[in-house]
Amino acid sequence: MSTSPTQTSISGVGGAVNSTAGKAQENAGVSLNSFLASLAVAATVFGVEFLLFILIKNRFSRIYQPRTYLVPQRERTRAPPSGIISWIVPVFRTSNSDFIQKSGLDAYFFLRYLRTLLKIFIPLALLILPVLLPINSVGGLGEAGNVKGLDQLSWTNINTRTHVNRYWAHLTLAVIVICYVCYIFYDELRGYIRLRQAYLTSPQHRLRASATTVLVTAIPRKWLTIDALDKLYDVYPGGLRNIWINRDFDELSEKVKKRNKLALKLEAAETDLVKKAVKAYKKKEKRNGKKTSKAEEMGADAQADEMASGPGVSSGNPHQIRHSVREALSDSPTPPPEGQKKPRLPVPIVGQGLGVVSGGIDKLSHTVAGGIKKVGRGVNERLNPTGGFSPGDDASQSENQLDPNFEDRGPTRAIPHQSDAGSRADNVGDRPRTINTETNEAADGEGGSSFAFWKKKGKKSAGDGDGKPQAARKRREDDEVPLSYPSPEAPGTNPQATVNENNNILRKKRKSILHWGHGAKEDDQKEEEFPVAFNEGHEEDDYGEPMWKRYLSESDRETMRLPIFGWTWMPSLPLLGKKVDTIYYCRKEVARLNVEIEQGQQDPERYPLMNSAFVQFNHQVAAHMACQSVSHHIPQHMTPRHVEVSPDDVIWENMSIRWWERYIRTALVIVVVGGLVIGWAFPVTFTGLVSQISYLTTVFPWLGWIKKLPGWLLGVISGVLPQLMLAILMAVLPMILRLLAKQQGVHTGMAMELSVQNYYFAFLFVQVFLVVSLSSGITTVIQQISKDVTSTPRVLAKNLPKAGNYFFSYLLLQAFSVSAGALVQIGGLISWFILSPLLDSTARQKWARQTSLPKVRWGTFFPVFTNLACIGLIYSVISPLILIFNITTFGLFWVVYRYNTLYVTKFRFDTGGLLYPKALNQLFTGLYVMELCLIGLFFLVRDENNKVVCFGQGIIMIVFTVLTVIYQFLVNDAFGPLLRYLPITLEDAAVARDEEFARAQRKRWNMGGEAEDEGENINDVLEERERRERDADRTAEEMEMRNIEAKKHKLNPRKLMPESSRWADRSRSRRSKDFGQYPRREEDEYTTSHQHMQRNNIKDLEAQRDSRIGNALFSGLHDVVEDLTPDERDKLVQRAFQHEALRAKRPVIWIPRDKLGISDDEVYRTQLFSKHIWISNEHTGLDSKGRVVYRRSPPDFSELDLIEL
Repeated sequence: MSTSPTQTSISGVGGAVNSTAGKAQENAGVSLNSFLASLAVAATVFGVEFLLFILIKNRFSRIYQPRTYLVPQRERTRAPPSGIISWIVPVFRTSNSDFIQKSGLDAYFFLRYLRTLLKIFIPLALLILPVLLPINSVGGLGEAGNVKGLDQLSWTNINTRTHVNRYWAHLTLAVIVICYVCYIFYDELRGYIRLRQAYLTSPQHRLRASATTVLVTAIPRKWLTIDALDKLYDVYPGGLRNIWINRDFDELSEKVKKRNKLALKLEAAETDLVKKAVKAYKKKEKRNGKKTSKAEEMGADAQADEMASGPGVSSGNPHQIRHSVREALSDSPTPPPEGQKKPRLPVPIVGQGLGVVSGGIDKLSHTVAGGIKKVGRGVNERLNPTGGFSPGDDASQSENQLDPNFEDRGPTRAIPHQSDAGSRADNVGDRPRTINTETNEAADGEGGSSFAFWKKKGKKSAGDGDGKPQAARKRREDDEVPLSYPSPEAPGTNPQATVNENNNILRKKRKSILHWGHGAKEDDQKEEEFPVAFNEGHEEDDYGEPMWKRYLSESDRETMRLPIFGWTWMPSLPLLGKKVDTIYYCRKEVARLNVEIEQGQQDPERYPLMNSAFVQFNHQVAAHMACQSVSHHIPQHMTPRHVEVSPDDVIWENMSIRWWERYIRTALVIVVVGGLVIGWAFPVTFTGLVSQISYLTTVFPWLGWIKKLPGWLLGVISGVLPQLMLAILMAVLPMILRLLAKQQGVHTGMAMELSVQNYYFAFLFVQVFLVVSLSSGITTVIQQISKDVTSTPRVLAKNLPKAGNYFFSYLLLQAFSVSAGALVQIGGLISWFILSPLLDSTARQKWARQTSLPKVRWGTFFPVFTNLACIGLIYSVISPLILIFNITTFGLFWVVYRYNTLYVTKFRFDTGGLLYPKALNQLFTGLYVMELCLIGLFFLVRDENNKVVCFGQGIIMIVFTVLTVIYQFLVNDAFGPLLRYLPITLEDAAVARDEEFARAQRKRWNMGGEAEDEGENINDVLEERERRERDADRTAEEMEMRNIEAKKHKLNPRKLMPESSRWADRSRSRRSKDFGQYPRREEDEYTTSHQHMQRNNIKDLEAQRDSRIGNALFSGLHDVVEDLTPDERDKLVQRAFQHEALRAKRPVIWIPRDKLGISDDEVYRTQLFSKHIWISNEHTGLDSKGRVVYRRSPPDFSELDLIEL
């Protein structure tokens, strides 16, 4: 009987799902020699990767030590010793307090989780291995009983007829494992709560707005007003400080996303145009017989250095960016009085992104074969000792950084519009000239949009016809060409061909958005009108021939395809859609969106209200009390409530989801994740079929054309493609899970990570452990268990012991290959040596790659090690040899990730350690499977009469399984409220520490001392707290005895108690100046904290002179909130909890300067086209090879982005 091709390949859906079933059992009986061979291969891979790390870690500090200089001072760590082995000393000696202070609780608790796993498996190995290995191996079945290789050291080797009593040892050790893990679980939860409470109540953390702000969701319409929420939550100690009611800015947010995307496209297209023009000029010079010498190349690089150090030109700056805390607090980008000025962030010139990797590879190249030397020289050209930039004279650099008049420099760079190209190439900027932008200023009129978010609509300042204060019109960003100064007309220009917005030409109308609480009726519609954003009659040739046309043709310009049918949601498709010039199209769209966004930001109250709000309290304990109290009398209203929410971590599109909608979404997501966990075998099976391409061509005749392909291509398809497809699948899976968690309706990114932690662990446990262990397949097992739940122990007992050897190899791979790969930073090497040269062409892209450190997504990080620990617990008694591999794996990872946490990885958001108790609870999955498997194994032990001989052991194990469930439930029930919230009893001690910290701050400021980064040692805090608790207990006992004596003498016991003020009495209700309102502009004087920060600025620069890139990016930046007064923090917080679309700023189009003046001309023409586009070539340039270099952060960068509120 013949079978169909489909049946031959995969027999139905079940066959696809079960295609990897029982894979682990193929390793049953593996010989010791085979295992040692695989061990040798894994150890060799580890040795090679570790040796590579030792050789290059000091050469490429950008990859292996970025946290020593590429982060703000508060987060920096001291560089490790450069010795071969000495670098590991600080990895072990760094205290827990330093890890918490510089990396956060999540990073610390991950390292503690690895240490906890070692604390579990090391004692178990010392106890179990000496007992069970002899019991399992001596007098066992051996090869005569068909038990071979490493299986002779496991449960399966025991002779059930002669050594039945030996199973009592397995039972005893299993009970010890259960009890010990339960004790560790309890002890670690206690330690977690104690440490989390100490961290959250530390003065440094309590100053953050997130510590006292509660996110309230699902608010009924009746309570969705400032007054109602104020009356509702003002009952808590200390009262309220501020309230933000969220509004639905989804429409505005979509415009912001589109604007940012188009701005990046425009920036890339402009950069490409400049680079192409310069390249064409060089080719022309080469054709004319002019060869470039080495000296000329060095001169060109020096010229690029000079350009990048110079001011450049800028147009369309709305002065929305507050580059420093000082500017934000004064709400003005103007410089402070003399002596208080601070330089903007000077960034060393960084060429190809690789250039920032410190050091060369000269010494490394000498240790390699001679054939590699040429390659080494090529790489060293990109990785020069100066970090890929030409810093010039150190003294001049220092002077540039610390010049008190740095921000007040006038327009030292002028732009000639039409001049001889040759003279321009040789004499850059010799003829001063400013851009004539007076026409655009005059064109603004009353229809121009105001960029100040605090202004009321229609409000005008005295003496200003366009509603802008005169002071604001005079202010300019430092190093910016004044756009309102008159200048000579360029040849061929027409002064009348300008935008005239005084005509009030309105070109767009749309429906208004109905919103609550403002008297809007459902049938009322308001047409929103936008002023003209650009000169619709603008033509490039109207102002003379563009500079780029001297070197390029129209066909050389970058083009793009518009989405078909005008569907904005559809991506551009090749060969489909209208073809347009990228620069011209993006200019129009960016200008239009800038106008619409900024006009929408000026009137936020016209947008509809969401059903959520942020409520800030004066006391941290009040915020935690509000989260634990029942706010509304109807179920699921005004819940859930979240505290410790970072403003930048909010998922704004989920803020208006109703409670019932969240339930439905959660149910659907769980169903989808369940299907994903079970059905993941389909794509995995497909990748396996691709490797059998020759077989498939015979089974499916219509694939016969594949046989005609070249042999080498067939080898790639069958050998490389399956592995590549599988790697892509595993990389896509976390993205899918995060998307599902987001659709579930969670409100923050950290809450999303907590959901992903559950889903990813379920996936790993099923796919990595169960599927490969069960010989009959996961679908068959599910059907069998659904019919008879009691068959679960028997199914596990028949399958799991045979799969033990497979997981030996799996753990070896994780221990050696993966841990060494994490240490050698393979991803970082690929990013710098492959992706950076291919993808980074603009100054912003290179700056972003330079400043973006590797980040950890905890939701997919914890489950990997939890799954390995569960596998170790399951086999700890069945196949105890696995304990050795667990210890090796977790030990190596503990060392590797301590190093990465100290020196490599950046941590932005933090759950406060909430992933740790969840991971500890997931460890019980391994305990339960171990118990069920042992129950089945005990009942499968039978004598020659097929009678159960381990009935007692099985019953005892059933009892302990039930006790384990009860224990976990009771412990979680007892610790549950403390895992997330703070108790009231800690507030008195916390307030006392606040007062002590405030006194220390005042003393430090008065003495002019440097900022302290160390904070309090967390271990000292905990020891002090325990000592105080013991003293308090003794005091309470003494007081009780005094009360008893007082009753005997009929005295009032209260008179014997010492009077003391309480924290609730000492603190009055302090309202923010902007309580319940959108921020307004206020001119404040500079306070002591500002002066303190300015004093430390120069000291920081001098102390950190050795790391020039780190200094350039982060010196003088103040991201520590304890250096601010309460009113100053209020100013920063006021906008922090607003919708991200309301906080969005106009992006700058940052293009490189060139010696031909192409970029200057592009800035000029962009300004003539529209004043609503911010374009600048400040502090950028092109080197001798046409690569973009930069010396500062982008003009739209602000240090406020670094402050954790």
